[in-house]
Amino acid sequence: MNALPEPASSSRTEQKRRAILAEATTLFLRNGYRGTSMDEVASAAAVSKQTVYKQFTDKEGLFREIIAGVAQNADAIVETIRSAFGAVRAATREELETGLASVARAYLDAVLEPQVLSLRRLIIAEAEQFPDLAESYFRAAPSRGIDTTAACLAPYVESGILVVTDVQLAAAHFAYLALAVAQDRALFLPSRLPGAKERKRLATAAARAFIAAYAA
Repeated sequence: MNALPEPASSSRTEQKRRAILAEATTLFLRNGYRGTSMDEVASAAAVSKQTVYKQFTDKEGLFREIIAGVAQNADAIVETIRSAFGAVRAATREELETGLASVARAYLDAVLEPQVLSLRRLIIAEAEQFPDLAESYFRAAPSRGIDTTAACLAPYVESGILVVTDVQLAAAHFAYLALAVAQDRALFLPSRLPGAKERKRLATAAARAFIAAYAA
C-alpha cells in the first residue's frame, strides 16, 4: 500500500525551514554570529520574523542547528580521505609515497573548499562563546580526519613499510604536512587559494617528507 501523501501545509513548513537554514547559513558564514540578525534571516528567506522564531526559538538555537548540520558534512571529507588510500595497498616504500601524495592532494582539495574554510573561520571566531560547538566540530571534522588517516596507515605499520610507535601522532604529522601551509594561508587570504600546480607541489612534498621520517 502506498503511503498517504504529505499534507501540503507540512510540506510548506518544511520548505520554509530549509529556506531559513540555507539563508541563515549564508549570512552567518559571511557576517558572523554577532553580525547577523533574525530580521536579516527572515528577509533573506522571504518569511516573516515570527516564522523564524516559531521554527528556531532564538538566534542561538538557529546558529547551533546550522553548525551541527554543517559539521555533519565532514562525513564527505572523511570518505574522501578513506577513498584516496585506495582498495589495494601499496607494496613498497615507493608505491606508498606515490599513494600518499594522492591522499594529500585529495585532503587539500576537500579542506580548501571555500565553505569549509568559511565555517572554520566562523567556529574559531565564536569558540569562546560556544565552546561546546567548537569542540563538537573539532571532533566531527579535523579529529575524525586524523583518526581515518591513522586507520589507513596502520596496515603499513603492521607490514613493516612504516616504522611508527604512535600511529595517531604519525597521522597528525601527515595531515599537517599536507594541509598546514595552504590552509593557514587560506584562512587569512581566502581570495588567494593555491592552484592545481601548487597543490600538487605541496602534496608531493608532504608525502616525501612523511616517508623520509617514517618509512623503514
